[in-house]
Amino acid sequence: MDLSPRLAAIVKALPLWEGIRVLEIGCGPGASARETAKRIGNGYILGIDRSSKAIRLALESAPVEIASGKLSFQQIAIEDFELPAGVPLFDLAFAGR
Repeated sequence: MDLSPRLAAIVKALPLWEGIRVLEIGCGPGASARETAKRIGNGYILGIDRSSKAIRLALESAPVEIASGKLSFQQIAIEDFELPAGVPLFDLAFAGR
């Protein structure tokens, strides 16, 4: 899935660096999360979305990135999201909608 010009501009504007931990809120089918994963070296990105269909599509679209441990997706609404104890904080959170 190609990145739309709007999402490409959002990802390009993010202050990303090697090793950053990123949370994408409302990741949809994961296009911007996949593009972000390409730009963070050994960093990590978690994409969350309340839609089960969006998360299913995101999981199907990124098997290599997921297997590498660089990218994961979770079906959850942002108002219900809690970082588990002991998990490092995110350096950056963004929502592209």
